[in-house]
Amino acid sequence: MNIPTIDEVKALDGKIFAMLNEREMDVLNFYRLRGRKYGVAVAVINEADPKQLAHAGSQEQADQVLKSANSRVSITV
Repeated sequence: MNIPTIDEVKALDGKIFAMLNEREMDVLNFYRLRGRKYGVAVAVINEADPKQLAHAGSQEQADQVLKSANSRVSITV
């Protein structure tokens, strides 16, 4: 995968987490892991049950909980 542009990650701001396509998820995950290096902060604003989220054993499980709760992506550059 080539390095996603800042414009690509900015375009994710406000989108519903569960509705992201494969490329958008790749961009989100890239900046989740390396955003600080590029001056990008990524957050998924959720209304998920905190107990369910706390019991998630991996990032993938946590993502499933966030998707089911209609969470939104927040990007700060």
